[in-house]
Amino acid sequence: MDHLSVKYIGKRPEYTEGTYGTMIRFVKGESRLVPLDKARLMLKHTDVYAPGETDAPIAVIPEQKSEDDDAQDLRDAISLMEKDALETYAQTHFSVKLDKRKNVLDLRTHVTQLFDQYGIS
Repeated sequence: MDHLSVKYIGKRPEYTEGTYGTMIRFVKGESRLVPLDKARLMLKHTDVYAPGETDAPIAVIPEQKSEDDDAQDLRDAISLMEKDALETYAQTHFSVKLDKRKNVLDLRTHVTQLFDQYGIS
């Protein structure tokens, strides 16, 4: 993959690029080698970026979270919810009324099954 050097010249002393999803962290005046497609987009913003030095280090782009990670995060959150939170979550996301007379473990299992059946909503 080709890279192009980009220098951060913006107003902030430190900046994390989020507009194009690279999440590259810059310090003011720092040059980084950025993937060519992203660098071209970034250099259109002349008030924030300028062409950088050729000996700049290659920027490491953090790994993006996958949809599976999001699903697991939600399952983990459900496993920590109490009865009231489970009831609200099931009603809001799945339009299901829970029987609060059941114990919290059964309710968590039921809400997790709803999540597995219908997905993230």
